[in-house]
Amino acid sequence: MSGESRNIVLDTNVLIDLVMHRSRGESAALRLLDECVERNLNPMCVSLSLKDVDYIVKVNVKREFKDAMAGVERITVRQMVSQIGWTSVESILGVCEVAPVDGEVCAKALELRSVHPDYEDDLIVAASRQAGADMVVTGDQTLIRHFPDLCVSVEDALKRVESQSEDGA
Repeated sequence: MSGESRNIVLDTNVLIDLVMHRSRGESAALRLLDECVERNLNPMCVSLSLKDVDYIVKVNVKREFKDAMAGVERITVRQMVSQIGWTSVESILGVCEVAPVDGEVCAKALELRSVHPDYEDDLIVAASRQAGADMVVTGDQTLIRHFPDLCVSVEDALKRVESQSEDGA
């Protein structure tokens, strides 16, 4: 990738690290978002990631509180679960522009099957390309290996963004 990165797509797994405060990826992802704001870069997500975040966050919260679901606690957990997905999506929308998935993106994703045989990931790549993304930040090492021109780890994205500032200074 040459030049300065402007549009940076956060893959679903990175978004989940952020909203669920998963320690393995949250710290670097938060630093990356801070750098995007500081350097006037454009963090993005793919529209399909939002429904995945909503679902995965709810499932994880239900699982975490499963044993505590008796009586009043059950009502509290249900109320919390019903709100946590919405809150997570709202948080993401507060910082990310959304790359849409339309029929053209779906067709382009099918064309990527020979490179990477996971249609859901291929939708992320196709939507990111259509949205003019300079990189897709992901925790998926296979995706990084199959699309090294576009996909990078959170740590590598952070290094690239920080080095752009040093190069331009």
